[in-house]
Amino acid sequence: MVTLEKVNEWARKSCPRWNKNKLSRRAYRKAYRDAAKEWWESPAGQDLMAKYRDRDQDGLCFIDTYPWPYREQDFANWEEDDSSDGYSLISDQSGCVVKYATSYCAWKIFEATGTWPQKTSKERLDARRWVQFLAEAGYTEVVDYLEAGHHYVGIDPDVGEWGIVVWLDGYIDNSPVGYMSSYRNGEFVTWIDDIHCYTWVKIK
Repeated sequence: MVTLEKVNEWARKSCPRWNKNKLSRRAYRKAYRDAAKEWWESPAGQDLMAKYRDRDQDGLCFIDTYPWPYREQDFANWEEDDSSDGYSLISDQSGCVVKYATSYCAWKIFEATGTWPQKTSKERLDARRWVQFLAEAGYTEVVDYLEAGHHYVGIDPDVGEWGIVVWLDGYIDNSPVGYMSSYRNGEFVTWIDDIHCYTWVKIK
């Protein structure tokens, strides 16, 4: 498998801050994304996802399946800049910035469906606007009730500056309690929360 040092080199060269050639940037972006694809298709990646699928269905067993190198603290660990000339953000196959809640949930959608969600507009759709993002990706069913056997993304637009999106890992029947997972400050986080705090979109 390619080294993290090499993948970071590709990631840097995918950014306008370090590479002014648009075609070259596109090739380097594909290279680091292909490294992630190689990981999740590897035996290690497949084994981790199998463990997640076979976890305790009460949701108490949290497993971070977010792929390497996106999950690595030292991947793209430079100062973030979204200005046109100094742009240095690194995105996943959905165009979401890695190690953020949106990228994590985009991955979970891919993991569940086999397709990365894609927006159709050119608008910036942060976590707080993910009802729109998901609708553009084809997930339009906003639900009031959660049903066992289905996958859901929850959106809370009031958390922090940009809101947050979460993946529902499980919940207790006839209870307002749900088991959430997401990414915050570049790290995998899990917690138990009131499901009524979120707008839920059904994925599958």
